[in-house]
Amino acid sequence: MKDPREAAGRGLEAFVYQLGYAADEQGNNVLDKFRAHDESIHLLESLSFKTPLVRANASQHLPATRSCSNIEEVISFCQSWQEYRDEYPYELDGMVVKVNSLELQERCGYTSHHPRWAMAFKFKARQATTRLRDVEFQVGKTGAVTPVAKLDPVPLAGVTVQNVSLHNEEFILSKDIRIGDQVLVERAGDVIPYIVKSLTELRDGSERPVDYPKNCPVCHSPLVKPEDEAVWRCENAACEAQVLARMIFHTSKAAMDIEGMGESTIERFYKLGWLHTIADLYRLDYEKVAQLDGFGPKSATNLRIAVEKAKENPVQRLLHSLSIHHLGQKAGKLLAAEIEHVLDLKEWDLERYQQIKDVGPVLARNVYNFFQNEQNVSLLLEMEALGVNMKQTSEDRKADVNTEGSLYGKSILFTGTLSQMTREEAEKRAATAGASIASGVSKHLNILVVGEKAGSKLKKAQALGSVEIWSEMEFIERTSN
Repeated sequence: MKDPREAAGRGLEAFVYQLGYAADEQGNNVLDKFRAHDESIHLLESLSFKTPLVRANASQHLPATRSCSNIEEVISFCQSWQEYRDEYPYELDGMVVKVNSLELQERCGYTSHHPRWAMAFKFKARQATTRLRDVEFQVGKTGAVTPVAKLDPVPLAGVTVQNVSLHNEEFILSKDIRIGDQVLVERAGDVIPYIVKSLTELRDGSERPVDYPKNCPVCHSPLVKPEDEAVWRCENAACEAQVLARMIFHTSKAAMDIEGMGESTIERFYKLGWLHTIADLYRLDYEKVAQLDGFGPKSATNLRIAVEKAKENPVQRLLHSLSIHHLGQKAGKLLAAEIEHVLDLKEWDLERYQQIKDVGPVLARNVYNFFQNEQNVSLLLEMEALGVNMKQTSEDRKADVNTEGSLYGKSILFTGTLSQMTREEAEKRAATAGASIASGVSKHLNILVVGEKAGSKLKKAQALGSVEIWSEMEFIERTSN
């Protein structure tokens, strides 16, 4: 919260569960004095930090942590907590099993997003029964029409659930979900609400099938269902719901990252008539903004600074922000590395897109169609005139490639569990040898390095027949020089 007084009234508590830095009075690292993970937790507890070792109250019979000598003890302890979770004064969705030896932790290493020496044990999802009152249809930034179940509010795993996505028409038909049904709801992973099934045995005859619309619920344009997709789409790019959703996504952290331009602010500006397209985000009248309730001169100035900063973003962010179907962050980077100006893509044909590794026919067609649309090109020209960068930046350019490396010109992918190094270390080693890292198995892939427990990627590569399959040791040998 921006206002610490508001946060102070919320009764927040912090449990410290790992020691990440420790130094003596001279600044020398003393982490290596600990041999086990639980030793550091005991130290933190002795220093009066609240740790998982501290019992929440006198009625708690189970310790929150335990050092186990074998996996059977681990399983038994986790299952005991699964049965006890409702008695604990905090919401729990599972336990974390950790290697206790710090030396072994170091040897296990990390992937790009989690330690290999820790694994989550998720408790069974809590379930509840409630009534499905209605189904509404929402239109997203790419025109996808998503059915949303409106439920009688029901408490579930610490929150009140009343809206649940029904995904698409096939989901509704496969589960025979009807308006008026009693439905079984759970939070998958204790996070995302999900309808498990309708309780057909409780029907009284008043229930009615979900009537999937044939026209957009917002602009009333006919809906279209592509052959290779499960969703119905509104193809009217001027549809109000899509325009709003595209503007909200354009300013989001993953896209142009305009701080202070959140969903409610965009909706407010839209209702005032200040926003009609993405381009309008870059020509706001900040004097008018300053006069709005809840803003003022300082907020308006901060917003102007954030918008001006966004104008200088690299091309990869801009491409991702345009809500082109299937064009994510990685595809944005791939395309940005190949062009000097965004509108270079207007001159590309479909074959040119597919010359880029990891750009398949579906993505190629979507981007091609976007840049062949004169309205989209005009929008980009308008944005450029307002100061939005359209030229390749240093961040967009390909990293220097070792043209002398043993893997120069090769694309490589890793699958399974590597025993000699982490995945990140292996990818760095491959890049140093001149290789490019692929995101999946395709006809463009040259080498697949296989670790333990390799799965579908190995089968797909074997089926293609054009991919060289190496063991981890073979990879190490071939990149040793």
